[in-house]
Amino acid sequence: MPKISIIIPVYNSQEFLRRCLDSAIHQTLRDIEIIIIDDASCDKSRDVIIEYTKKDLRIKTRFFKENQGVAVARNIGITMATGEFIGFIDSDDFVNLSYFEELYSYTEDIDIVRGIRVISPMDRQGKNKYGCIIPSIIRREFLLMKNVWFPTNKRKGEDSTFKKWLYNQAPRIFEVPDKGIYYHYIKRENSLSNYTFTNI
Repeated sequence: MPKISIIIPVYNSQEFLRRCLDSAIHQTLRDIEIIIIDDASCDKSRDVIIEYTKKDLRIKTRFFKENQGVAVARNIGITMATGEFIGFIDSDDFVNLSYFEELYSYTEDIDIVRGIRVISPMDRQGKNKYGCIIPSIIRREFLLMKNVWFPTNKRKGEDSTFKKWLYNQAPRIFEVPDKGIYYHYIKRENSLSNYTFTNI
């Protein structure tokens, strides 16, 4: 069983995808699997995914024939995951290379380890002000036992809703201290996730 299954939903992200995938495959925590769900991209994202699949045997893929949205893509990734914990990277974002090792080091008797997300270029005022679950790892057994999934009837804010539902299940949560090891969120017009600031 891998320690962490990293789920990466992809939609028309060719410009950023290699940076994202490089940050995943070069994690200092080697005992991981990487699940890439292509949501019917119409650019060259599929070619990049196939290229990386040939590079690293830890990568699993699923290609949608029709665009179904990031929530469906993440849910499919969860069903494919076999890791002890589940983590996420959006395909236009990236993480520091020791990110998942740092989060995993706090997992004993914990259901959710919440990392630190920053806006890139680095905006320290924007750390973790988003209400989403993405900069976290979640114990897969807990997630499946509580039967919590991303809502597929929303096109925006689905991860904030997922976080609300998940936190309502009274998980054991740990927030990592700031050691400069971050999830880097790239703000752009067509981002997979287009968040507004919230205190959720």
